[in-house]
Formats: sequence, structure tokens, C-alpha cells
Amino acid sequence: MSEINILWIVLTVSVITVILRAIPFILVDLLSNNEYLKHIGKKMPVGVMFLLVVYTFIHIDFTAIPYGIPQIISTLLVILFYWYSRNALTSIGFGLAVHLLLANWVF
Repeated sequence: MSEINILWIVLTVSVITVILRAIPFILVDLLSNNEYLKHIGKKMPVGVMFLLVVYTFIHIDFTAIPYGIPQIISTLLVILFYWYSRNALTSIGFGLAVHLLLANWVF
């Protein structure tokens, strides 16, 4: 491959990279008024949390000891603590602490 070909490849890749990085800033006005994206922004966190919960419970063997009891207890406590405090980060941290205590010292 000649040096000219390498130069053209580097220039092409560089221009495409700059354009791809600039597109969100150029289109920010169009995207900020889009109702579909606003809807996704409101519903996506709930969907992501649902998928995380499903992924957590999909690998648990409910037929063997401890029958998923630490996960169930900590999940219920996270739900109750969130319902009481309305703070997702605190409730997840509380649930994680309860799960670690249950999994390592109780069951």
C-alpha cells in the first residue's frame, strides 16, 4: 500500500469521526423537542431496572438451599424502602447491604 493510500484512509477516518462526534451537538435542537425521545427518557429507567431484577433472579436456583431467600428479602426491602424514602440510590444501597449480610452470615 502506498503512502498516498494510507494518507487518504487516515483522512477519511478522521473526517468521519469528527462528523459523527459533531452530529449530536448539531441536532440537539431537533432532538430536544422530540416527544418520542422524551417518552423514552421517562420510561427507560423503569425498563432498565426491570431488566436488572429479571437478570438477578434468572440465575437463582429456587429448588436448592437457600431457595433464593436472601434475594427475595432484599428485593422486598428495596421496594419498601424506596416506597418510604423515594430515593433510588439509598434504597439500592440498603438492599445491597441487606443482601450481603443475609448471603454471607445468615444463609
